[in-house]
Amino acid sequence: MKKGYWLWHYGDYELFHIMSLHLRREERGYIRPAVWKLQGPYMNVKFVRRIECEKGYLFCHINGGGNISVNNKRYPSDTYITLEKGAYEVEIHISNNIGLPAIYIESDVCDCDGKWLCNHFAGEFTAAAYKSCFDSLDKNPEVFPFAYERKEPVGVRKTDEGTLYDFGTELFAYLNIANADKDKRIELYYGESEEEALDTAYSYITDCVCGKTEYKLRQRAFRYVYIIADADGMQVSADYEYLPFTEKGCFSCDNKLFERICAVAKYTFHLNCREGFLDGIKRDRWVWSGDAYQSARINRYLFADKEIEQRTLIGLVGREPVEQHINTIVDYSLLWFITLYEHYMTYGDKEFLRKIYPMAVKLMEFCEGRINADGFIEGVPGDWTFIDWSEIDKVGAVCAEQMLLIKAYSVMAEFAEILKLGESDYAEKSRKLKKLVNEYYWNEEKGAFIDSYSSGRKNVTRHANIFAVMYDIADEKQKQSILENVLKNESVTKITTPYFEGYELDALAKLGELSAVERTVADYWGGMLDLGATTVWEEYNPDQNGAEHYGMYGDKYGKSLCHAWGAGPIYLFGRYYLGVYATSAGYDTFMVEPKLGGLKQISGKVPVGDGTVSVELDEKQLKVTSTKAGGTLKWNGKEYELKLNETVVIEV
Repeated sequence: MKKGYWLWHYGDYELFHIMSLHLRREERGYIRPAVWKLQGPYMNVKFVRRIECEKGYLFCHINGGGNISVNNKRYPSDTYITLEKGAYEVEIHISNNIGLPAIYIESDVCDCDGKWLCNHFAGEFTAAAYKSCFDSLDKNPEVFPFAYERKEPVGVRKTDEGTLYDFGTELFAYLNIANADKDKRIELYYGESEEEALDTAYSYITDCVCGKTEYKLRQRAFRYVYIIADADGMQVSADYEYLPFTEKGCFSCDNKLFERICAVAKYTFHLNCREGFLDGIKRDRWVWSGDAYQSARINRYLFADKEIEQRTLIGLVGREPVEQHINTIVDYSLLWFITLYEHYMTYGDKEFLRKIYPMAVKLMEFCEGRINADGFIEGVPGDWTFIDWSEIDKVGAVCAEQMLLIKAYSVMAEFAEILKLGESDYAEKSRKLKKLVNEYYWNEEKGAFIDSYSSGRKNVTRHANIFAVMYDIADEKQKQSILENVLKNESVTKITTPYFEGYELDALAKLGELSAVERTVADYWGGMLDLGATTVWEEYNPDQNGAEHYGMYGDKYGKSLCHAWGAGPIYLFGRYYLGVYATSAGYDTFMVEPKLGGLKQISGKVPVGDGTVSVELDEKQLKVTSTKAGGTLKWNGKEYELKLNETVVIEV
């Protein structure tokens, strides 16, 4: 018998699971679907295959409704079809308007491989998609393959009304209740903080059950659960749900605070790695393109899981027609292009790039429909110019978004070249826009890029200037000016979210300001840990006190206390301290430029293609070993070839 697999139309698996994710957000007893256009899988799909055999059989199970046609004779699903010697034209028609249209094929004469073609009863036939993990009838791809681990509370405290259960750190888990009184009502109040769980009037996630002795409640994010019930003899546990990733990258150093920060960042990030990259595990549980950009950068220095990045990229861009910005946010559409480029540089997956490139073109065409008379992208009613939760002059075309469009144009030019699609005008568009940005936004007096030229306020914030450094849009003179007049200027409004703090520290590290990076990591991330954080928050303001830290968006507990965009130190330490980065697609070539900064000792690993680079550096010696060829070590102005599995040792 040939190996059986589930098959589906390319993109349907990703769109089904991301769509489902976006429809499950829960708050205060109701479901709050995503506030942008959602796209799901095709509802009806045709699979075709030509088979020539001596003798054999064919079995097909269908997710949904449909039939199997063999040489124009139709059979229902789950029919064992005997094939005599000859040639056969097989067609499988399937429809499913509530799930994932997919088929499971089992046969002794045909494999489940690229020879199965499909379309959505329109368009060209393309190779059907499958994943090796869905290799039996009971492993249905409608069910996302999470792993589970039983967790017990580490603390139990009774109050006048109920019992507070503390699981020690945040989880995303099913809550289990055993030995309950089936005749008694059980009220549950979940919380990322103790205050939230105990504040029954304002708890974000609540539940109420009755009528059973045992319960397995739906998955939710929590550290604390406050249960109002007769708890005598009742047992409470949780089944932690997670993706079983392999940790491929790591970082350690002589600074114990930094090691704690990395551990908390890693756990925070892992919790938010699910069907796609989530923003936060409790509140939104949505996939946002800006958050995903940060997450993808972190992933590449920790798990290097290619599939979660691809699921996220497909789920965000969807299918034609493109009718709004990704997440309705101008800057998030532009960050999608940059995420795709950095994904390609990391994994070198040209086939994925080829498949998704047509949607990149459609998204770019949509973005260009927002170009104003002066040549700048500008939001229209219904678009959201986000950038960051910060005071930015957002009148007219905003400079930070022009920076992203310059980079997006340049990566689109590279895509066209990689895919050998002939000359494109993207590179010229990038060059022209860069020239316009310098004319309209660079202010010589302030030595920085201003937010908006149309408001007349000449307001300077960090955001556009950070992007100008990150993406090499600023020249060397401008970069030094930005460093002095913006990044080191205390009068310029400070960043308050880990999201943009990650970008700012990227820019500072790129400019060699590692002492500033270390100071901010210690103060900002360390400040959260000092307050008892076991996961990284969505925002941190050291001027707040007590439960003030938990409020956001006008909601007493609206702030996410487990937010993926806060895991940025993992990227920073891998990229700028271990110093590893790709110089060609898939790490065919790469650089290693380690730096101690203000630390005395660092060590760690970075995934590079199908190998890893190990770095050990202290004040006396540097040791670098690579299990992949193509690397170059740069140290004190000299370059050393990294040969396969050989250790380069340099006395510092």
